[in-house]
Amino acid sequence: MTPWMALAALAGVMFGSLANVLIHRIPRRESIAFPASHCPSCGRDIRWYDNVPLLSWLLLKGRCRYCDARIPLRYPLVELSVGLGWGFLAWLLPPGPELASGLVLFYLLLVLSWIDLETGLLPDVLTYPGMLLGILLSAWQGRLLDAVVGVAAGYAFFWMVAMAFLRLTGREGMGHGDFKLLAMLGAFMGWQALPFIVFVASLTGTVFGGLGLLLSRGKLRSEIPFGPYLAFAGLLWFLAGENLLAWYAALLHSEA
Repeated sequence: MTPWMALAALAGVMFGSLANVLIHRIPRRESIAFPASHCPSCGRDIRWYDNVPLLSWLLLKGRCRYCDARIPLRYPLVELSVGLGWGFLAWLLPPGPELASGLVLFYLLLVLSWIDLETGLLPDVLTYPGMLLGILLSAWQGRLLDAVVGVAAGYAFFWMVAMAFLRLTGREGMGHGDFKLLAMLGAFMGWQALPFIVFVASLTGTVFGGLGLLLSRGKLRSEIPFGPYLAFAGLLWFLAGENLLAWYAALLHSEA
């Protein structure tokens, strides 16, 4: 591991702690700055030595020091995920605008996916700034027009699908948060990424959603969050999408 990778991974673990604050507080419409970190069960402030990413959870054995309430496993998982993800991106990409874009995109998608899994929400307070950051980072890479078109096309595509579903069935089939998440992905990766993202997200959502229903014998909730599937497909495109398409095109050409 290079010093640059180690620094990125360490920064990721630290920012993972903030990600947990965002995941917990944003859906509850709470300030992310005030009050200070505290136990949701007993309300006692969490001291700095009990708030060290990863280490404190292990030393406390996953329980509050004061009331012995369980600290969800999500906390160390998110911190570790951001650390590993940022370290991997720093290994994969040289310092520059593409790496900056990858770090921001990974972070936003992780936070949004956890919130969607826990609450079924994709908050505007994350997706709208995400669109702006995506446009700015794309402009830094000389892809401003692709990003702007990606925002418009991403939102419009899911809007049209949702309107068609509403007219055919008389009920809502997709949340507006999904429109905005796809628009955010278009801001970061341009309109060219959208067909791949929609296809892969729909495919994985169908497969894993169907398996989940089968294994639970239909006991899963009927509204399955689509955000994590969009996030997975978006990251897949960012990391390897164009290579996958080139491989598929070569495969088709060899079979022709």
